[in-house]
Amino acid sequence: MKNEIEARPATLAEETERYLAWKEATLDHNRPEALAAQRKRGALTARERVTRFVDPASFVEFGQLGRPDTEDPFDDEIHGAADGIVIGTGRVDGRPVVVVSYDFTVSGGSMGRTNDEKFARARQISLRSGVPLVMFVEGGGARITERMGSTTIRGHERFSDLGLMSGWAPILCGVVGHTYAGHANLVALADYVVMVKGASLGLAGPRLVKAATGEDVSTADFGSELHAKEIGSIDHETETEDDLVAHLRRYLSYLPSNCTKPAPRHPYQPTDERLDDSVLSLVSANQARAYDMRRLVRKILDEESGFELKPTFAPNLVTTFGRMGGHTVGVIANNPLFKAGVLDGNASDKMSRFINICDAFNIPLVWLVDVPGYIVGTAAERTNLFRRSMRPLWELSQSTVPICTIVVRKAFGLAYHTMGGAEFHPALMVCWPSARVSPMGAEGAVNILHGKDPTVTPEQRRELIDHYKRLEEPAVAGAKFKIDDVIDPRDTRQAIIRTLDFIADSRHESGHWRPPKKRGIAPA
Repeated sequence: MKNEIEARPATLAEETERYLAWKEATLDHNRPEALAAQRKRGALTARERVTRFVDPASFVEFGQLGRPDTEDPFDDEIHGAADGIVIGTGRVDGRPVVVVSYDFTVSGGSMGRTNDEKFARARQISLRSGVPLVMFVEGGGARITERMGSTTIRGHERFSDLGLMSGWAPILCGVVGHTYAGHANLVALADYVVMVKGASLGLAGPRLVKAATGEDVSTADFGSELHAKEIGSIDHETETEDDLVAHLRRYLSYLPSNCTKPAPRHPYQPTDERLDDSVLSLVSANQARAYDMRRLVRKILDEESGFELKPTFAPNLVTTFGRMGGHTVGVIANNPLFKAGVLDGNASDKMSRFINICDAFNIPLVWLVDVPGYIVGTAAERTNLFRRSMRPLWELSQSTVPICTIVVRKAFGLAYHTMGGAEFHPALMVCWPSARVSPMGAEGAVNILHGKDPTVTPEQRRELIDHYKRLEEPAVAGAKFKIDDVIDPRDTRQAIIRTLDFIADSRHESGHWRPPKKRGIAPA
């Protein structure tokens, strides 16, 4: 120790240069082999991801001197640069964020002791400051050489921290490479997830799967297509990492920094909000004819403001952020172009998640309803549909944000209640003239009541069907004041914006009395 101390520089200037050299050695241009490895994979470096994500010259790094436990802190030879994780604070569109970027070139981005200390620091800054946490993740979980043994029973609080942060400040995640075990856990706890094509994601990677089960799988089996289209565990898949960064930045533009703040309102110059006549031909008078609801969504939103989540998962339901008159909104809409717009288990899960996020961050919900009901049959029941179908309703009953409900065409059965039904006290509850609302379709009702009755003639059956169909029309609901109005479809955008303006300038209270309970219990 004496010789080591004597060997250290004698002046403050020399000492400072030594520390600057250590920090400089962690940067990309001084790590040519690591940089080449990322380029060979077609990937950005951990630092490049941060630089491209935050506003220029806004990043302040913490823990740049971090090293793996196996390295001598006084060694001039730097191997495990920053211990495989870059953390710090920055700004996105001028607003503060905390950024974490795992570095695959250092022990595969694995979670060692110093690495964990740095991530803990980032979480605590985000949690205590109430600002978004953004993570770029790849890696296979714990660093075995540092984390084996019973001492790991205490050592990190990543799951409890992220659980506490949930609903307090936004948590975003970019999956930029092969991501398993502990790294995948972080993805699962994020509010919003983007995954680049070529990356993979799973609780266990191929080698562990082979060791545990004997099953031969590849990273492609856990790729972005599985997660984006089949199981809906991510919100977007992108072609490039630059696209991934752009998606993360855009998502943040719709959300407040934390739940105590209103959703951002963008500058907007009021105009004539009346839609053009083309909206009248968008929806066919033929109730069975399909159309793309996303066209209507685009019409009612401010120009170029739509940002759809999970676009390839459960496409029979559209969930998108957007702006109306500058107000941030979340739009939930049935899409008759897919499965006739019917609701199923996947659509229920997708809707529940979106309601949860919008309510957590004070984003009003706009519902565009054209739903023939919930899918039925033994196959549907085997998906646990009777419980999954209740989750959106449960989320709505817990929510406090204002909702605007527009019944465009069909609204039948349980699905009507799910799609922002009147029991949830919409701030605006209107129908188009094309709307048809009832506990079930007229033909189905007549079949149940008289299907096996031989005394009912075909003419009587037709008369009954016609009678029930007349009762479905919004004129009946309007006459009994069960809705606020039957509106000209061209006035849809105007009606919603006026409602949002009123809410913004007044105190909004949910229509429900809320008992003094600790929390609700979600349907399983």
